[in-house]
Amino acid sequence: MKHVYVIDDNEVVASALGDTLKRLGFSTEVYNDPLVFLQESMPVSPAVILMDMRMPSMSGVELQKRLQDIGRKTPIVFISGEWESSEIVLSMKQGAVDFLFKPFNLEDLLTAIAHALEKDQQNSQALSLQLTLRERYNSLTPREKEVCALLVEGLLSKQIAVNLGISNATIKVHKSRILEKMQASSLQQLALGIQQLGLN
Repeated sequence: MKHVYVIDDNEVVASALGDTLKRLGFSTEVYNDPLVFLQESMPVSPAVILMDMRMPSMSGVELQKRLQDIGRKTPIVFISGEWESSEIVLSMKQGAVDFLFKPFNLEDLLTAIAHALEKDQQNSQALSLQLTLRERYNSLTPREKEVCALLVEGLLSKQIAVNLGISNATIKVHKSRILEKMQASSLQQLALGIQQLGLN
């Protein structure tokens, strides 16, 4: 189920927003204090955080930074009745999906939520792919990793054989096993996978 975290120190606004979204089929959690959100909320996906910019215990931008610091990547849509342009610029630089000014209409809110949920799904898919690639890479032997690094640098089998002091036939066996373990159909696909892992 699509999940929405609502964080607003105005209890009436937060509760009304949470109830409206629940009626529309979203799973919701409402928090009136960013610190409580940090302590109690559990990350789920797909999800979006709807967050006020101005709150007594911590500003929206500060909470956004805290979430980044702990590696929580749930997309954020800011909602606020008070703002400064510098806050909007900073929040967008830090990856906010949208910024809605109170009072906003439901259609704009649902559009922003849809964009944020789509981004969260893309992030989850990218993370899943990276974990799969990491698992495949870790299945390579130390020698295969060595050969793999040289292959993605563009060296030919003969050059790698000379480089490592082993036969060309052995390199071809390593190359075949590397492609099989990494589930790559070509050297180009292998290079792309290594690039996604940040190993190139």
